[in-house]
Amino acid sequence: MSELIQELQREYGYSDYDIAKVKYVLASLFSEFSKLLLFGTLFGVLGYFYPFLFSIILLLFLRINIGGLHCKHYLSCFALSFFILYLSIIFFPYIVNISFIFIFAISTVCMIINYYIGPIASPFRPSPNSVLLKSCRNLGFIIIFTYILFVSIFQNIEALELYIQVGFWTILLHTIQLIIAKITRKRGLLK
Repeated sequence: MSELIQELQREYGYSDYDIAKVKYVLASLFSEFSKLLLFGTLFGVLGYFYPFLFSIILLLFLRINIGGLHCKHYLSCFALSFFILYLSIIFFPYIVNISFIFIFAISTVCMIINYYIGPIASPFRPSPNSVLLKSCRNLGFIIIFTYILFVSIFQNIEALELYIQVGFWTILLHTIQLIIAKITRKRGLLK
């Protein structure tokens, strides 16, 4: 690793700050991909790989654009992410079967909440400018709106009912953690 750093500094003129950014990006990529691999393996072993894939894709698009709670440590992030995925994929879809009318109504409310209180960026990153904020809000709105369209088109297909339920719980739990992030940020609990 030190050879790579020396080469980047010598060949490409990277400063110590540039090297620190490269290390941050590599550590972030490793952290995120290792969690995805562990989650995918775990949910695959449990027989929920495809619902996991649906939930994680939806959650990734929401998190990238709308943000939410950010943990400082790998284990706390892993635990929070697992908790949300477990509730969205395994627990709630089998405990509480929400009717399509409520899915439409609650998803619409979630879409509005995400638009108005998001995005909540990580406190470890610079604050986004107004153009980026508006773009992220719009993309978050479009993501949930697309889910609502998906539900309205495919609501009568029994094979997709689990995915509809998983998507609903993913959006609802993401919105709840976004509200918690907003409250904790506002009260100064997260800086």
